Parts: sequence; structure tokens; C-alpha cells
Amino acid sequence: MPIDNRKLIIRRLGEHAEEIESFTNGLTEGQLKERPAPGRWSLHEVAMHVVEVQDIFVERIARILVEDGPEIVPFEPDTARQEGLYLAEDLSRRMKEFYEQRKNLLGLAQTLTDEQWIREGNHPEVKHYTVEKCLEAMMRHEEHHLYQMFNLFFGTKN
Repeated sequence: MPIDNRKLIIRRLGEHAEEIESFTNGLTEGQLKERPAPGRWSLHEVAMHVVEVQDIFVERIARILVEDGPEIVPFEPDTARQEGLYLAEDLSRRMKEFYEQRKNLLGLAQTLTDEQWIREGNHPEVKHYTVEKCLEAMMRHEEHHLYQMFNLFFGTKN
């Protein structure tokens, strides 16, 4: 992919962290944990999911950069997460870790060589699963959840 795509990914991932913060700061724990409907995630749960998925992407990227063709396991939230496990986690603590990890990830991404951007892992669902594809998948995943957070935020505030 073009180098401009890489700059876009880095910029957007930085913006996403700011947007996530804007949707989670200033609300009470009750507002953050309020579900819009039975079986639907709250702002707290969506934010926790984004935090957890960042952990997974960071681990994948690290493995791709240091191992030759590592096997990448697809991620699916388990039943416990779907049924409320995220609600028991400390959002404030995890968000602090998320922002620190995001800062480090963006710093790393800015220093990657062309050869590192195209290093590959073996993902059973994605051909040529490069560092670049991994970072772009993370960006696109977050965009979906930012839209979800946008709707939850304005529903919670009213």
C-alpha cells in the first residue's frame, strides 16, 4: 500500500484515542455502564472491548516483527464478555494503560521501515497479513466502535 496510507493509519489511530477519551470522560459510572437495551453493550463495555482488542493487535504486531511468519489466531469475544464480564473491569485503570500503549504503538509505527511494514504473519482468514494490514484492521475496527460509542454517548447524555 502507498506510504500515504501508513501516515493516515498512524494519524487516525491517534485521533481515535482522543475520541474514545471524549466519549468516556465526564460521565458517571452509572452512565458509562448503562446498556441501551438488553444484550447490547454499554459505553463501558465498548471501551473495554476496544482496549482488549488493542492488546491483541499490539501482541500480533510484536510477533510479526520478531518472528518469521507467526501463526495468528482470530479473535472472537467469548460468551462471558458478551454477557457482561467487561462491566466488572476497572475502566479508568484500563484506559490509562490503553493511552500509554497507544502512545508507544504510534511511536513504533512512525519508526517502522518499509520492510517492517510488509512483514507477514499467517492469519487463517486474511491473505498476506502484514503489519500494515494489522494496523489498518485495528483502525477500521475502532471506527466501527467509535460510531457505536457516538450513539451511546448521545443516548446516555439525554
